[in-house]
Amino acid sequence: MAKAPAKEEYELQHFNFSLEELVAQNAEMVQSLQSKLLSRFTEKLIEKRQIPPEPAERLRASCNKTALAMYSDCQPALDRLNALFRQTFAIPDNVLLPTDVLQSRGYTEELVGSLEQEVRSAKDAVMQGAVFIASLDAEMELHRALEPCYQAEEDVVELLKELQEEEIDPQDVFDMVKRMEIAGIVEGADSQVDSLEF
Repeated sequence: MAKAPAKEEYELQHFNFSLEELVAQNAEMVQSLQSKLLSRFTEKLIEKRQIPPEPAERLRASCNKTALAMYSDCQPALDRLNALFRQTFAIPDNVLLPTDVLQSRGYTEELVGSLEQEVRSAKDAVMQGAVFIASLDAEMELHRALEPCYQAEEDVVELLKELQEEEIDPQDVFDMVKRMEIAGIVEGADSQVDSLEF
């Protein structure tokens, strides 16, 4: 079964083997093994039977002819083996390399390059979005951590409003500010307390 030379060349170039090359190598191997086996058998026969030199040479000379006859007798079995090889190792016509598939569908290198650039740009955009989301998460976490401080500030403002409406002893205010400073609600109250006016 002859194969198109272009397909065989494609198989050799891209898949590193050709089906017809495998079949030919198998046939050559069988022929070589038969020839070597017959030569070795002939030498053993000559040695065991102690055949004189002249008939021994005739036996050796007939080895090639006999090996070819043996190979010819094996041909139907070899044809079945070759058919099995072709069935097992055939690369279907529709199997192409990825680059060949792109070419068969009309994709050019420029188009593939631009598509790859779009993919890279999309990846960059996704990474930037992930960084932005991570920074938003960190900011939200900071706001959650500051919520008790906002609440304490509101409580202080409310308390100050209530105190402004009452008659206040400056010493009580001073003591309250000190307690707030100790509690960590107000920082550096000493400098501010001296300047308080009622």
